[in-house]
Amino acid sequence: MSSFGKSEGVVMVKRVSTTIKIQMNPVKYVSGRLDERGFTLIEALLSFSLFCMISLSIPLIMMGFSTIKHDMVPPRYYEWNLFHESVRNELRKADAIEIMPQYISFLVDGEKILYEKYNQSIRRRVNNRGHEIVLQAVVQFTFTSIHQGMHLDLEFEGGEKVEGDFYYFSAPERESP
Repeated sequence: MSSFGKSEGVVMVKRVSTTIKIQMNPVKYVSGRLDERGFTLIEALLSFSLFCMISLSIPLIMMGFSTIKHDMVPPRYYEWNLFHESVRNELRKADAIEIMPQYISFLVDGEKILYEKYNQSIRRRVNNRGHEIVLQAVVQFTFTSIHQGMHLDLEFEGGEKVEGDFYYFSAPERESP
């Protein structure tokens, strides 16, 4: 029994010593006034107002992007004016002109320029080469000959109709003295 008691006493001593070691470590108490700062009401209100401003500006930013996207595609008015001006300038320099209902061709400085329908657009070709789209979303068009020029009736997708007159003038013949 003495040996049993000795081993039991040793265990007890070890438990006591471990208990003493645990109690000797300093215990930290949780306190808001030590080194750590917490959120105050003012900081919480500022953070919430910043969050609200950012979240409310997101729809405005998205609307701005859609406006920019819409403005990057030029209206048909600008496309039509550009087409009208370029045909008018080329027609003024033309030497010979051939007007058919579905196309117009003319000679400028020895090159044959052709405006014709291609799918849903009108394209420009030089010497039967190239593929330059000059008008898009075209449903139908007709070229007709008028006195010293031609007339174009055109209908865009959506029912918008435009028309234009293009004139060419031949140089007045000089009378010999």
